[in-house]
Amino acid sequence: MKTIIALGSNYNQEENISKAQTLLKQRFKNVIFSDTQWTEPIGITSDKFLNCIGTLDTELSLTQVIQCLKEIEQTMGDSHENHQKGKVLIDIDLAQYGEKIVKEIIWL
Repeated sequence: MKTIIALGSNYNQEENISKAQTLLKQRFKNVIFSDTQWTEPIGITSDKFLNCIGTLDTELSLTQVIQCLKEIEQTMGDSHENHQKGKVLIDIDLAQYGEKIVKEIIWL
């Protein structure tokens, strides 16, 4: 299934995006990432975000892909509590799964 994901970080941005990309490449061998892009925070007060898009093909179900992305976020130490404080170590959102738009990417 053609899948599009979005990565973002506003804390140790370059290091965290790079680490997330490495972990994603371990799970999804065919993932390809766009160039990174700096964006202003939307809806929170924080440092700038570093973002990128990843595209991949997978045979995992929608639920399995979401679970995998959440596991990577947790592995990297990201938490809901950090987000409430405006600190996003890594955010990996499933944007599109096949033809289904799962989440709009507001920084694009």
